[in-house]
Amino acid sequence: MAKSLITKIVPERKYEITYLVSSGMTTSELNTVRDEMVSLVGKYKGKVVDTQDWGKKTLAYPIKHGGRTLTEAVYTHLVVALAANKVGELTKEIELKKEVVRSLVVGVGDEK
Repeated sequence: MAKSLITKIVPERKYEITYLVSSGMTTSELNTVRDEMVSLVGKYKGKVVDTQDWGKKTLAYPIKHGGRTLTEAVYTHLVVALAANKVGELTKEIELKKEVVRSLVVGVGDEK
């Protein structure tokens, strides 16, 4: 008897990813990091729905990163569609990126 392959379909949800990088990065370096983040979302079969560059902002408190103390950072915000079972893996990979100072991944609730 042939075995059937049962594939569990995990619905996509929308998530917001906000990440901070050093304000000392050049425009080219910022674009490279953003492209890497988009590729990372694609690696997990996700799609970037929207990208917003929030620009350079003063941090509420200094953050030590890469041997330096940062008082400013460049904020970037992504809205992505991604399977719920891939969020944990994506979050871990974002945290491992040496250019990213801080990041936050939040699920977007259904609008009713």
